[in-house]
Amino acid sequence: MSIAHTALVIAVTGFWGFTFVIMRELLDVLPPLMLAGLRVATAALPVLVLIRPPAIPWYWTVGMGLSQGLVQMALLLFGIDAGMPAGLSSLVLQSQVFFTTFFAFVILGEKPGRAQYAGIAVSGAGMAIIGLTLPGGPTLAGLGFVIGAAVSWAISNMIIKLAGTDDLLRLLAWAHLIGVLPLLALSYVFEGGAAVFIALTDIGWITIGELFFLGLISTCFGFMLWSYLLRRYPAYLVTPFSLVIPVAGLISTALLLDESLGPMRQAGVGLVFLGLVFGTVGFRPHRRARP
Repeated sequence: MSIAHTALVIAVTGFWGFTFVIMRELLDVLPPLMLAGLRVATAALPVLVLIRPPAIPWYWTVGMGLSQGLVQMALLLFGIDAGMPAGLSSLVLQSQVFFTTFFAFVILGEKPGRAQYAGIAVSGAGMAIIGLTLPGGPTLAGLGFVIGAAVSWAISNMIIKLAGTDDLLRLLAWAHLIGVLPLLALSYVFEGGAAVFIALTDIGWITIGELFFLGLISTCFGFMLWSYLLRRYPAYLVTPFSLVIPVAGLISTALLLDESLGPMRQAGVGLVFLGLVFGTVGFRPHRRARP
């Protein structure tokens, strides 16, 4: 990978880690479903320029809209709003690497190596330890929401591969446009129409700037650049950089949100990191023979 592309992927993943601080702050101003709706609305803004939808079957765009534009955003914000620490959420979300590996095995016939199996087992043990450090009730449910967001991200990774298009900005913009109305409608129904309008009238310029950073820069353009590098280089060269996301997330939330990790939680974080290193850096997966 070239130096320029290496710097690019580090910048993208670093931005993604820092966005967990912004999401935590925005959840103090906006309810989760409304925040998810406004985030995908700003991510869909390139549609104003890219009028024509992507030249692929419509079901890929709809599937991308449901998986990334609707489900992933909502579940991740639900998890953080339920009490899941933002820094840990950035780490747990990286379980999408292993869900992607599983889906690639089932759908694309890519057979994981022994390192991937070991990584899944080690990271699973780390997730279990992290779960034991969380108080019961809503916070533990928040862990489940974040894991669900990771599954949804893995599904969107499969759609990117199966759709077979290089027009990634158009695909992502239209996919997020699909999620806007359902999320805002759900926010109106479940979070209260009056509360929605009150929250919208209280939005300041700082909040608007954070929404644009979160939706347009981090979500739309960030994922477009990540997808571009995945299509340009072998996955085993790109996916290890996903480790930058929880590093940036844990550091930024510790510095800016004063989130701390106890000894047991540190052990769980270490196991998840070790599993991710095994699964993405240790060995290169091989492809199952096709008839």
